[in-house]
Amino acid sequence: MNYTKIRKTATSNEFKEIYNKMEHKYATGLEEKRKKLLKSIIICFILFIIALILSIIVSVKLNLMPKRRWGIIGMLFVPMCMYYMHSYKKYNTMYVQDFKDKIIKNFVHHINPSLNYYQQEGKELLNSFLDASFKEKQFNDFSTDDYIKGHNSDGTGIQMCNVSLKNRNDKGELINIVYNGIFSVTKIDKQISEEVRIEKNQYLVPNNHQKIKMDSKEFEKYFDVYSTSNILAMEILTHDIMEELLEFYEKYDIEFEIVIKNDNIYIKFNTGVMFEPNILKKSNDINTLWIYYNVLQFVTNFTEKVNKLLKDIEV
Repeated sequence: MNYTKIRKTATSNEFKEIYNKMEHKYATGLEEKRKKLLKSIIICFILFIIALILSIIVSVKLNLMPKRRWGIIGMLFVPMCMYYMHSYKKYNTMYVQDFKDKIIKNFVHHINPSLNYYQQEGKELLNSFLDASFKEKQFNDFSTDDYIKGHNSDGTGIQMCNVSLKNRNDKGELINIVYNGIFSVTKIDKQISEEVRIEKNQYLVPNNHQKIKMDSKEFEKYFDVYSTSNILAMEILTHDIMEELLEFYEKYDIEFEIVIKNDNIYIKFNTGVMFEPNILKKSNDINTLWIYYNVLQFVTNFTEKVNKLLKDIEV
């Protein structure tokens, strides 16, 4: 995903404090591992170029039987394959593991000590994802990682993770990727019988839902609101709530969908894969972490405000 819009937005003092802690404690060690990984990739590339040039020479200069010629050409790529298997995979595994254990895990904890980070969990969120009934194309493979679980400051339970939706054939081979992004579910204090959906505009109206006309033309430029209850939608989407949603979208250009139903708030972000290191950037890259920070804060702030509103609404 492109995070260039972040450079137009000043970071908060709280974020700077968290970032400096990460920088002071973990940056040096992680940078050493990142540079080793980058070096291993460069060496793999050089070995590939050498093997490719030699294979062309063999093909042109040596008048050999086809089987023997291809055997020699295959042997030329052996050093690259051996180095790839031994060095690149080792350094890549070490770097990714360290990045998530040190940067992401502690970053999440510093944002909210009530949140816990797990690298390989979250598959139990499949039922929640299906319950939200987002308009995804059909998929047969649901995978998760970077699972975050805990509580907001108001005590409501929150779960969040990277979700990947794919289609695979009978042999398990990848056919296509339907969706990569962040999905969150927050348990609220009140059970509601109606449903409210906030979606990027130009969607078809969901079955049994009516499109609600909001009293903010600026909000309606970007979002459509559908609900089985006009009153509930208007009571939840107050002016300050709409402004918060609009501000987040305009600042970071991240599309999202929100579904409020039963006793849950579901949010799906079209971020692509998050919480993964980019070896071409600094390990503690401030722009990337600022986006992560704001996605987490957005989920927390929005769900807490809606939960507070629902406590005062008769539904």
